[in-house]
Amino acid sequence: MMFVKKVIPRSIKEKLKHAQRDRTMSAAVRRFRQLRDGELPSPEMLSHLERGWDEDGFRASGGYLEEVAKRALETNGPILEVGSGLTTILLGLLSERRHTEVWTLEHLPRFHGITRSKLQRHHIPDQHFILAPLTDYGEFVWYQAPLNKMPKDFRLVIADAPPGDTRGGRYGLMPVMREHLAHDALILLDDAHRPDEQAVLRRWASEYNLFHELRSREQKSWAVCKFD
Repeated sequence: MMFVKKVIPRSIKEKLKHAQRDRTMSAAVRRFRQLRDGELPSPEMLSHLERGWDEDGFRASGGYLEEVAKRALETNGPILEVGSGLTTILLGLLSERRHTEVWTLEHLPRFHGITRSKLQRHHIPDQHFILAPLTDYGEFVWYQAPLNKMPKDFRLVIADAPPGDTRGGRYGLMPVMREHLAHDALILLDDAHRPDEQAVLRRWASEYNLFHELRSREQKSWAVCKFD
């Protein structure tokens, strides 16, 4: 067995891994489409979906995916996703029968391409999947969102970007998108254990009366944020 592993070229190994992930994703998508309307996917189903995603090191996982799924099924209005990836697949699968409007902002062409190819491969609607570059707003850097086309009543926001080394981090969500959020909007902020995200949460509370509860599981933390 060790000899076989050594003689198989790396490129072939990668193709085999990709094919296995694709089969896993296809099986997970089929199971999702067998869910009854409003039925929450099980942790096992979410785990299969996760294993079908590429090993890019930036995917959502575990309890956070369960939180996203639960909130997406409870939401009766449009959803904004900041940063694309596994949650884009999840939101697409959960919204396709409920006809929930989903908008996704992604600034990296490579990740935009990876996610879009998976959506197309598995016939998952992408609705409004926007390649939105990061832009300088003076005090912070955030997405160049097509505000004139976007809803004014987003009810759920999945905030998993921009990267932590971006000036201002994820703070820009509120000053840029506040007028496009419903009064009862709920925001899920991933990576809430990190110092930069903690600083963002404090500023949101002080400047926008947006308060939060911390959740964590399996060394993964996120914040559930609501307006006071």
